[in-house]
Amino acid sequence: MAAKNPTPQKKKKSPVLPELAPSEKPYRAIFEYTALPTIIVEKNATISLANRKFQEMSGYNRKEIEGKKTWMEFVAPDDVDNLKKYLSERIKKKGNVPEPYSFVFVDKKKGNHDAALTVGLIPRTQKYIFTLGDITGEKPAEDACQFNNQQMSGVIYNIPEATFAIDRFGKVIAWNRAIEELTGGLGMDILGKGNHEYSVPFFCDRRPMIIDLIFASDIEIEDAGYTGIEWTGNTLSAEITVTLSEEPSRVIREIASPIFDESGKPAGAIESITDVTGLRQQEIALKVSESRYRTILENSGSAIAIIEEDETISYLNPEFEKIIGYVRDEIEGKKKLTEFVAPKDLERLQVYEHECRINPYGEKANKEFQFIRYDGYLRNGFLTITPIPDTKKRVVSLMDITNKTREEDALQKANTKLNSFNFITRHEILNHLTVVKGYIELSREQIRDPPLRFTPFLLTFLDKELAAANAIQNLITYTRDYQNIGIQPPAWFNLSKTIKMAAARVRLGSVTLSVETDGVEIYADRVIENVFFHLIDNATRHGGKTSMIRFFCEESFEELLVICEDDSIGIPPDAKETIFNRQLVQNSGLDMHLSREIMSITEISIRETGTFGKGARFEIRVPEGAYRFTSPH
Repeated sequence: MAAKNPTPQKKKKSPVLPELAPSEKPYRAIFEYTALPTIIVEKNATISLANRKFQEMSGYNRKEIEGKKTWMEFVAPDDVDNLKKYLSERIKKKGNVPEPYSFVFVDKKKGNHDAALTVGLIPRTQKYIFTLGDITGEKPAEDACQFNNQQMSGVIYNIPEATFAIDRFGKVIAWNRAIEELTGGLGMDILGKGNHEYSVPFFCDRRPMIIDLIFASDIEIEDAGYTGIEWTGNTLSAEITVTLSEEPSRVIREIASPIFDESGKPAGAIESITDVTGLRQQEIALKVSESRYRTILENSGSAIAIIEEDETISYLNPEFEKIIGYVRDEIEGKKKLTEFVAPKDLERLQVYEHECRINPYGEKANKEFQFIRYDGYLRNGFLTITPIPDTKKRVVSLMDITNKTREEDALQKANTKLNSFNFITRHEILNHLTVVKGYIELSREQIRDPPLRFTPFLLTFLDKELAAANAIQNLITYTRDYQNIGIQPPAWFNLSKTIKMAAARVRLGSVTLSVETDGVEIYADRVIENVFFHLIDNATRHGGKTSMIRFFCEESFEELLVICEDDSIGIPPDAKETIFNRQLVQNSGLDMHLSREIMSITEISIRETGTFGKGARFEIRVPEGAYRFTSPH
């Protein structure tokens, strides 16, 4: 289709357009009369040339644009920074331009147009050619969608991707510089030819390419030898293996779209070709590598890492990421195994690695080391190093045994606590039994006297005997309540649920209980519920004026505070520590002593920090690693 010839007029010589040599005039004509708005942009962003379509789209004339305006003046403010990034990427990747960029074009009357921009670098210059497409959906200017050879060749010749176009008769109307370099076929030898001439440089034969299959079904496309078929609207892309000249086979990806005229009828098609051989070779190499290590990964129940000869970690599996706390990108190729081993264990690790090098195929034993997580927290683990045959790489298997070690330590501490509890209980029982025996003896002596005279004394003695008996009963109750300490390893407990279960055992009466610890779990001995029972029970029975008890949490960098506050009379300053030391303060001392001992099994501590006369405040300090959150906090 030929462009309409304007009515011949006598042209005035423009001072802006210099006199052209005869050979330059056809190219200036292509630039001026192309159907798409096009400008030439200098290095400093100034527009040095603007064609007629750009003048129509912007609303400015040539004199107002050329040498006076920058391209940024035609871009909506919100799009300027993103468009600059697009251009920067274009400069860095000269051979692989990003996809066309969509932005809002602003004309002289401040009207907005949705536009698509394609940028080409003019060879041997620092100038760029900006080609715009108005995609607002409005009817384009007259002849904007006209499809003719000169316009198509002029627009796509400098596009970095290998690109060609055909008309609706299948004749080549554009064959750009990049496809000339890729195939060795010059445009002058191919332009104007049909009968699948464009396929010969790729297949040494005349056959359909993707540009011919944009209206075909997937089955027809596959029958033509294509794979990886993808559709994006009317745009079709797929891959195929070809032979270019005498070079080895190459894998190319073809992307083609139809071109329609202003009436919506097909006017031709355009196709871009990318050599993806290197990418596919990398994918194949990766699959081979994955297959090589699959046996190791699938047959190990522990965390796996691959270390190079210089100790650099080149691969780690998800379980290793989970244990260490780093993501793969932070470690692979950047960190060494020794960076994750506790300093005190480095020398032992070096000895172990030396043994593995001397006898790489000897029997491997698990070695226990302490390793460092991303947050600096030390964990215990079994480490095994095994060489990979025929390489200088080694497989590191890591098993986290921290919880197991913690359980063993807690059990040992629990046994120690039990011995202490048994001693305390026996001692207290013996003391009270001594009192009982003493008063019984006194009672016997008094009974021998006239009964009426000594009845008050007898009643007093009997009261004391009863009190001592009650104390013995309470102590026996304690031995029952705490007989399970340490029998089973510590576990994770839902804090809110545990406090509420403890509160259910107390007659609160008019006391209000507030539990604000949702989503928190602590690692403690299995009788931890008794600790919260004593806190609530003591506040209720001995607080004097208690009307409110509140539990809540505060997290610091290294610990979690579980706080129990009330509005009781509080704890006297001189009793804040003695309440935990088996000194009976209003009959609550043994309760608090046992509570502290129970929590210390898993390194949890407790102290009283309230103000006497205003209320009690118990701070339960849970160390890092002994608490966790099960929901956002």
